Amino acid sequence: WWEREEIYRFDPERLDDVYSIDNPPRYASGSLHIGHATHYTHIDFAARYHRMRGQNVFFPLCFDVNGIPIEERVERKYGITRRDVDRHEFNRLCEEFAEENIGEMTRQFKILGESMDPSIYYQTNAEYYRRLTQISFIRLYHQGLVYKGERPINWCPRCMTAMADAEVEYRTRTAVLNYIHFALEDGFPLVIATTRPELLATCQLIVINPEDERAPRLVGKKVKVPYYGHEVEIVADENVDPDFGTGVVMICSIGDRDDLEWITKYDLEFNIAIDEAGHMTSITGEFEGMEVSRARLLMVERLKDMGLIERTEEIEQSVGTCWRCHHPMEFIVKPQWFLRTLDFKEAVLQAADEMAWFPEFMKIRLRDWVDSLEWDWVISRQRYFATPIPLWECASCGEVVVAREVECYVDPTVDPPPVERCPKCGGELVGCEDVFDTWMDSSISPLYNTFWERDPALFERLYPMTLRPQAHDIVRTWAFYTILRGKLLTGRRPFDEIMMDGFILSEDGTPMHASKGNVIDPLEIIEKHGADPLRFYAATCALGEDNNFRSKDVTRGVRLCRKIYNVNQFIGNALRGARSAPERPRQLRPVDHWILQEYDRVVEEVTAACDGYRFDTAMRTAEYFIWHILADHYLELVKFRLREGVWSDPARYTLYWVGLGATKLIAPFLPHIAEECYHLHYRELEGAKSIHVSSWPVPVGHDPSEAEKGRAIMQAVTAIRRWKSSNGVPLNAPMERVGVVSSVDLSGCSGDISGPTWVRDMLFPAEKDIYLRPQAAKPRFDRIGPEFREDAKIVIGAIKGASPEDIMAGKTIEVGGRTLRLSDYAEIVTTKVYRGEVVDTETEELVTVLIPSEQKFGGASRAGKDGRGRSGR
Repeated sequence: WWEREEIYRFDPERLDDVYSIDNPPRYASGSLHIGHATHYTHIDFAARYHRMRGQNVFFPLCFDVNGIPIEERVERKYGITRRDVDRHEFNRLCEEFAEENIGEMTRQFKILGESMDPSIYYQTNAEYYRRLTQISFIRLYHQGLVYKGERPINWCPRCMTAMADAEVEYRTRTAVLNYIHFALEDGFPLVIATTRPELLATCQLIVINPEDERAPRLVGKKVKVPYYGHEVEIVADENVDPDFGTGVVMICSIGDRDDLEWITKYDLEFNIAIDEAGHMTSITGEFEGMEVSRARLLMVERLKDMGLIERTEEIEQSVGTCWRCHHPMEFIVKPQWFLRTLDFKEAVLQAADEMAWFPEFMKIRLRDWVDSLEWDWVISRQRYFATPIPLWECASCGEVVVAREVECYVDPTVDPPPVERCPKCGGELVGCEDVFDTWMDSSISPLYNTFWERDPALFERLYPMTLRPQAHDIVRTWAFYTILRGKLLTGRRPFDEIMMDGFILSEDGTPMHASKGNVIDPLEIIEKHGADPLRFYAATCALGEDNNFRSKDVTRGVRLCRKIYNVNQFIGNALRGARSAPERPRQLRPVDHWILQEYDRVVEEVTAACDGYRFDTAMRTAEYFIWHILADHYLELVKFRLREGVWSDPARYTLYWVGLGATKLIAPFLPHIAEECYHLHYRELEGAKSIHVSSWPVPVGHDPSEAEKGRAIMQAVTAIRRWKSSNGVPLNAPMERVGVVSSVDLSGCSGDISGPTWVRDMLFPAEKDIYLRPQAAKPRFDRIGPEFREDAKIVIGAIKGASPEDIMAGKTIEVGGRTLRLSDYAEIVTTKVYRGEVVDTETEELVTVLIPSEQKFGGASRAGKDGRGRSGR
């Protein structure tokens, strides 16, 4: 219905107050899991809230249809690798796979109630999108910000492609540290510990900390590398950690980032032992063609056979892995395309400071990442299913010819170059087979959404976008690259606000994995409980934090939806027959002012929380108001007024505005139950097509002094009802009389209290009219025993023998030469008395309720507790 009625449609003609969301394009690689459901629901909260605030919300339905995730799924589905089939046939399989998932995920988004707008739909593999990716590259290339270089890069042997630093995830694993004997010329023992013995063939240098006591003897000496026999020099380097292994390090190409730094520092050669497929090269001799892990084990066996392994031990090691397949990364040297990044670190941080971060501490994560950057962004990938790099290279001289912007979108593997021959040497131009890193596509989403290079006037009105919502794990990729590209291409920040979500963990706090069997399917929850209870759970999750899934919160959401429905049914019955919204009566009752005061406060608090993306606070505040203030108290206070026609117009007015407003407050979070209640009870009276395009609630207004009276009335009624429940008296049993002592003037309010509590005679005594009557005195054994020991019986007997009145009056006795005040060693049991009657009391903040102990209920005494008739007030 929402889609058919175009409730969520962005209006391109109304640009005066746009709230634009740079919605994360969902990878078209599989179904939504509970993390996706929670994350996109948080985004939907913002969209629905700002739509009700009257803003023109730009919230596109979109999908990311590029890159390794889809390629991996296709390879698994068909039991192939991309190398097994024609490049373009493989891409066709990827597109078919993605389109199937897009249809299913679109259906899932609808089931979840996500208010994305299909009229501004996009997917990143479409030519209209890839065209902009290519144009943005061409602009940066002509600005001198793109270059081709041959240097060490992060390489995933499983995915067979280069990776940027931001795509390397570090994971802890157990590794074996091998202590290996190296041979010195003079026979001095030298043992070096390494986890990468398979790289011995590329060992070029040995380093030792100059503070090491062995350094004077070792530095400058030559040492033979085990198994291979070539000699390398020992040098001093203060960066060596003397506490790791033996304090001596072999430098190989390229075991880890430390190796890379030392190779660069000492200008060593890059002797490559591992190829692109993760196999050993010919430089390693007999290990050529082996996978790295197999070569490592075999090298250890060879060294053991040679008597060169002193010992081994297991250690915990942080290893760089591919962000997608989690295979350990290697460093290889291969020509790649780079975007200059290091020169613009401060520009990125300056743009980040211009944005509002929710939560604020997430900006620190970006700053830490930017500060740690040491390499430019490698933007080329050796994959198939992604945007082609729009250039051709001369087979003879290497000259680069870039596509013209007007020619984009182009695929250099099939499309001709813009010139027939190399403009430099006349040689043949060969199309680039590399594709872009998927973040090259994703990082222009704000540019695409704001019509960059398509409608300059519209772009100036829409850019920068309002909100970037995303998960905290891609701060260093999507957030960083988007801010970088925005600054380089427009000179401005790409968005005004950024909202960060965390992960959803299993109920026991562990990550969800299919292998553990703890992955939660949101559709199963929806099938059992409905979408709104799942959205309620999402609303309980704070931004920026990892949250456990809590099934109890889904159950709580079910109960809340039921409560909302029942509350609105009650209000709907009260409004039955109304043709328009009730007008404000000349006079409201104090309890009406009280609930309006509570409502006004809640409206302000929920609004402020939504403005700050504190959806958990907003939901908690609205839930408490509906359940524990409106339903538990106000409805009980006004039932008799509606039933008996006593002050019914003020009650109906108040119920209408509070009920409608409360339903609107929960509408962004629980859209289905809110829409149902709106259509049943409010739509004809207010006139909006949908609650989701109706106006956001504003405070109604109240009289604070009258509201304070109303709060005292509410507390008095609460106290009386609590006393009845505690004493087994039916709530609708009439009572003879009840007194209320209060600091608030409740004159003229007796009916507001007696009506809901079935009290015939309301009294309002002053505090001074009540006195305490002593009933008994109890010895305080906890003081008497330890203090008097053998004389304790004397003190106890004196207390038991004295009247409570005498003890309260200050009676003393002599014990062991001491004068004792008995009241210091006795607990006086008293009863409250009003007008000669003993009364029970129930106390709240503003009131104390007095109930005669010999109370009559519907003509019966308190002992009977069976009076159910109501014979007047």
